[in-house]
Amino acid sequence: MFNLLGFEFSSSIITTPVSVIIAILAIYLGLRWLKSFFVMTPQQHVRILETFGRYTGYRKAGLSIKFPWPFQRARSPFSLQTKQISLQLGVKSKDNAFVTMPISLQYRVIPSAVEAAFYELHNPEEQIESYVATDARAVAAARTFDQLYTDRDEFTRTVRESLDEAINAYGYEIRAVLIDDPRPTPEMISAFNEVLASQRRLEAAHNDGEAEKIKRTKSAEASAAAMSITARGIAASRSIIAEGNARALAAFRADTTLTDADAMAFMMEINRLEALRDAASHGGKTVLVTGDAHGGNYETRALISGLADEDGAKSENIAKRETRLIGTVKQQIAPVKTNEAKDERINKKND
Repeated sequence: MFNLLGFEFSSSIITTPVSVIIAILAIYLGLRWLKSFFVMTPQQHVRILETFGRYTGYRKAGLSIKFPWPFQRARSPFSLQTKQISLQLGVKSKDNAFVTMPISLQYRVIPSAVEAAFYELHNPEEQIESYVATDARAVAAARTFDQLYTDRDEFTRTVRESLDEAINAYGYEIRAVLIDDPRPTPEMISAFNEVLASQRRLEAAHNDGEAEKIKRTKSAEASAAAMSITARGIAASRSIIAEGNARALAAFRADTTLTDADAMAFMMEINRLEALRDAASHGGKTVLVTGDAHGGNYETRALISGLADEDGAKSENIAKRETRLIGTVKQQIAPVKTNEAKDERINKKND
């Protein structure tokens, strides 16, 4: 006889094969039943306890004891780890732009709300994805396409607050919401690139215009300054020439009995002859002399003759000065006569 788990068995019973099998099965079931007293829970997990199918609590990580089966059972380990959901969500902005929003969501079970997290949602990940899609589309519809880029922090905060309020009742909490840059369609990308390119061209044209404006302004200022300096130089030159002419005219009249008109006519004729001489000194030029081309010479000769035949005795110095003056006038007249003769020969040859 031997005793097993409080039962007495005869040694003759276990001699048969059937008895051996029954004994082994009884030992196995006994060990399994004894094992149902203990609960092994992994780290960052809990084990839900149900007594006759009703929730009665949970066991944390480690070894714990419960009532044996069939009175109480422990469900499979329920994870408390943070999980992540990644979505490529299509949304429509306030200005009717269709873009794809890459959204990554991190969530976990609230340790104090294990019962709700385990029993309330059949497929938590799918349910949370639905909440994320609904809230993200609602937030995106209130913002323009540019605001989806610039206000991502505000967008993230709004979505997270809305999700927390929705899923906290189910025993879950949102740890983080990560939203990447919106991804517009290829057509929108091409359109935006064209807009940016046109803006850059406009800025370049504006800058070129401003540069040309500044260049012309500075050039005009430089020209004005140069003209002002030139005008002052011309004015100063004319002032000096006028002063010299006035002194020459005064000295000329002091030694003669000519009137102011005759002296001025004489000086003007000298200037005319000098101008003709300078013009005739370079070939290939045509000088048009209005009126009688010899009239001025006759007048000059008359003035010179008048000076030579003037009544009254002149001093020796005055006579010498008149002689020099007559010689100068003749030097002025000679090139003009030579050029006139050349012109006449050329005209005859052409005829």
